[in-house]
Amino acid sequence: ITVKAQTCSMVFRSAVDGENYLMNLIDTPGHVDFCYEVSRSLQACQGAVLLVDAVQGVQAQTVSTFHQAFDADLEVLCALSKVDLEHAQREEGKAQLSSLTGVPTEEVLEVSGRTGQGVGGRFL
Repeated sequence: ITVKAQTCSMVFRSAVDGENYLMNLIDTPGHVDFCYEVSRSLQACQGAVLLVDAVQGVQAQTVSTFHQAFDADLEVLCALSKVDLEHAQREEGKAQLSSLTGVPTEEVLEVSGRTGQGVGGRFL
């Protein structure tokens, strides 16, 4: 569990316009008890990555965080993580994210931090 917000920065090269963009990332606490800390972090953002574990699926904190991001009028990118694991429920996870956010299932990213799947080479 992330107990406090962690930050990092990275440069992203857009495949659309070829420009480099500085992205400042905040990893917020994943537990629903940290609702206040998440809401404060979202106030400093222009967008959010809603990252859902493909084994566990959408949890209560996912729903809470999405509604906070939506209420803050943030751009939300949906991603399903740990898709490389044997028990990953890819289609179910994508359907859950789509139902929650309204994002089409084909736009939900499938990623793995362990294998690098779905990440691509656009980060500098």
